[in-house]
Amino acid sequence: MSWMLSVLLAVTIAGDAEKTPVSGPEPIEEPEPSDEVEECQEGVKGLKNDVLGLEFFLQDKKDHKNYCPYTKWEQPKLDKYKKDPKSYLPKECKAEEI
Repeated sequence: MSWMLSVLLAVTIAGDAEKTPVSGPEPIEEPEPSDEVEECQEGVKGLKNDVLGLEFFLQDKKDHKNYCPYTKWEQPKLDKYKKDPKSYLPKECKAEEI
């Protein structure tokens, strides 16, 4: 009878071992998405200002040459246009909108 009890005990222990969950590798922690989004937005804003600044810089240069080449005007550096994208050309040099 003791051998039956031993077999029954062995089967019970083996059955419990099969039910024990197997743990997988630890999950990899990824950085917070909000940090990446904010960094991306700042990068896009800087790129947008650079492109707009370059457009205004080139348009001012062209308009000065076409509409008031004899008006003395010193064009600001490109960095100023990038920092605050807008036209720096005097109003009298700008083309009239039709």
